Amino acid sequence: MTEKTGERYKTYFLIADNDKAKRESIIEMLRSLGYVHFDQASDGATAFHILKRRPITFILAAWEMPQMSGLTLLKVVSADEELFKIPFLIMTASINRDMVVEAGKYGVTSILLEPIKAQMLEQKINNTFSSAPDQDTSKMESLFARAKQLTADGKFDEALAVYREILGSGEDSEVYYNIGYIKAAQGKYDEAIIAFRKAVMLNNLHARAYKMMGEVYMKKGDQAEAEKHFERAGKIFLERNMDTEAEEVFKEVLRLNPQVVNIYNSLGIIYRRRHNYAEAIRLYRVAIQVDPEDENIYFNLGRACLENKQVAEAKVAFEQALAINPEFSEARKMIHAIEVGF
Repeated sequence: MTEKTGERYKTYFLIADNDKAKRESIIEMLRSLGYVHFDQASDGATAFHILKRRPITFILAAWEMPQMSGLTLLKVVSADEELFKIPFLIMTASINRDMVVEAGKYGVTSILLEPIKAQMLEQKINNTFSSAPDQDTSKMESLFARAKQLTADGKFDEALAVYREILGSGEDSEVYYNIGYIKAAQGKYDEAIIAFRKAVMLNNLHARAYKMMGEVYMKKGDQAEAEKHFERAGKIFLERNMDTEAEEVFKEVLRLNPQVVNIYNSLGIIYRRRHNYAEAIRLYRVAIQVDPEDENIYFNLGRACLENKQVAEAKVAFEQALAINPEFSEARKMIHAIEVGF
């Protein structure tokens, strides 16, 4: 399922685990192994939603998760004609024969015991992709690695020549991204933007390319375009539960334009996920000052207040959401839950 630039650069991982720290730890291990594309899910249901929305090359899922366990997700994936071929690795702290038999019935690729170590993770992945690559794929992998090293060494023109050689075998979003990165480093901003645009044309979820376009437009002094591309990058990062990356670009948007109301809302979502309810509430209130007629912001404010044990404030926020939109059934349900003591 990998493309010509090799498995590390073209593998899209989905990490499903309700423990955010574990997800981030696995992503750091994968990054250290040279992988660059990650999606995250806190439960099996969310993971399946992601699988149906965009291409994933490799699934790592915890055995125990709320709503839909890793085993249940495996069963659903194995029964889906579009997904059943995706390698599926289950992570668990303990294992017994029955678990092995049950997972084996549904085609699990491997079971990885926790705590997970980078060396073992790499071995499991390599074993999955152990079939010998054809000669052309091996050549592209070697060329891509060489180009990355030349870039790291600051030998930009030599790296560009290698990337152009790779493109001779077919267009590739990751190659265009790296060309754009070099052009930006050389101060050739218009050429960088062309390369980044090609990257996102081939992969419209290439968040890093959108982020780099934002940075390039900032250097060109085009604030409006920078803001637009940073916001697009942030939305993709947020959707993939890459909160640190999303927070970084959203803050850049606010630095450019403090009046972008949905950015406050998005940052509020990030802080709610981190259980930093006080900061989430503060940001939702700022968003309301910018746009006092958005019922969704009031609803999010209500949820943050409720999670912070501020029940009275939560009810007021839900009532304000309902006043703006009388058809807002979720707000009505939340008010009812508060009134009956949920």
